[in-house]
Amino acid sequence: MNVGDLVNFHTSAWVFENVNKDYANPGVVLEVAINPLDTARFVAEIYWADGKITREHDSYLRSAGEKK
Repeated sequence: MNVGDLVNFHTSAWVFENVNKDYANPGVVLEVAINPLDTARFVAEIYWADGKITREHDSYLRSAGEKK
């Protein structure tokens, strides 16, 4: 994932089921920070369609063009 990419918030975990409704997809990646302990993982700062900005772990983000 790179700065400028369009992403959607996604989780299939029932614990976060309501959170799926709280994000106005898509979002734009503003910043990517690699996890120094696991360089395959990252956290991204996202600007959502409703104007909110959040930081999300890579496991909750999908490319906006990716099929579910």
